[in-house]
Amino acid sequence: MLEAEIKLELDEAATGHLRDRLRELGAGAECALEQCDIYFAHPSRDFGRSDEALRLRRDARGLRLTYKGPKLDPPRKTREEIEFPLDTRIDTARSLLERLGFRAIAEVAKTREDFLLPGPPRAVVSLDRVASLGTFCEIEVEAGTVEEGRARLDGLARRLDLADRPPIAESYLELLLRARA
Repeated sequence: MLEAEIKLELDEAATGHLRDRLRELGAGAECALEQCDIYFAHPSRDFGRSDEALRLRRDARGLRLTYKGPKLDPPRKTREEIEFPLDTRIDTARSLLERLGFRAIAEVAKTREDFLLPGPPRAVVSLDRVASLGTFCEIEVEAGTVEEGRARLDGLARRLDLADRPPIAESYLELLLRARA
């Protein structure tokens, strides 16, 4: 399965409208989570050129290591994702990665609210307040093919009254690094 996702920037009015629309559609809200993501550079491969990412994420649910493959359908973010929990502290996991030659390049801090949107297709709609960047919506579904992911995402954007907003192809890491430059 592929993770298919779109990211959209929101202003305050659009955020309020989206919250209302999610309630109308019966989306179940989870509590807001503070997330800290540390992204790593590969010792011998340029993840920027290959469009890959390696991330440690810490939040109230624990610590997870995530690999994200190249985007297959920009500006949508359909890609392979491999993620698993780690039963250790973040400093221990970071130390291991650094000893293997990986180098921490940036931290992304955000508050994320997830809403579970009943299907079909089932989706997770996240409202993210990202430090130094602003507010965004991410819509995520699972799909067997790029085409299926594209169709599901486009349909959900219409259901959520977000179809007029251009999708952002860059990750939060890419947006943060561009803002720093």
